Amino acid sequence: MATAADPKTRCSQPIVPAATTDERTAVAWPAEALARLQRVLDRSRARAGQAVRDTFDQADRQMNALEFIEFWNSSRLKAMATVGANSVPHIAPVHAEFVNGRLRSTIYENALRRRDLRHNPRVALTTWGAHGAAAIVYGRASEVADSGRETRPGATGTARRTVALDIEITRIYAMKPREGTP
Repeated sequence: MATAADPKTRCSQPIVPAATTDERTAVAWPAEALARLQRVLDRSRARAGQAVRDTFDQADRQMNALEFIEFWNSSRLKAMATVGANSVPHIAPVHAEFVNGRLRSTIYENALRRRDLRHNPRVALTTWGAHGAAAIVYGRASEVADSGRETRPGATGTARRTVALDIEITRIYAMKPREGTP
């Protein structure tokens, strides 16, 4: 039986193949990249509805831009939601990370979400961690030209391809783990 540590079952392809370690590490980014994300965090918190503020606006749990990026990129798997032409929502796990201040993701070429994005580019992604840490990101996805590439075969053994997405962030809600937890 394969395990999560088994290289045959674990996804090892980088989301942005040519990205350097510095481009993936927020402390090495240009100050403006972090400042831009901090503005989105602040604006999102200020414009949030009451339920979101009650959850994400606790002073001791707010993340700054650097903390948010470190949390987001520490979890490779996210859930991405799209909406189809018939207004039916679709959600699936995806790989997504911030590289040089930009959110990038990959999806399969034949994914229903890819068709959704042609009709409506709006996406929502979320990830979570231990002790209540969570983040939700909203944005507009666009396919990166000529980004198709081979990936590992699916469960049926059929060859698969992915395409890269660049996601322009419109809102971010993020919170640290509860105080007193590791």
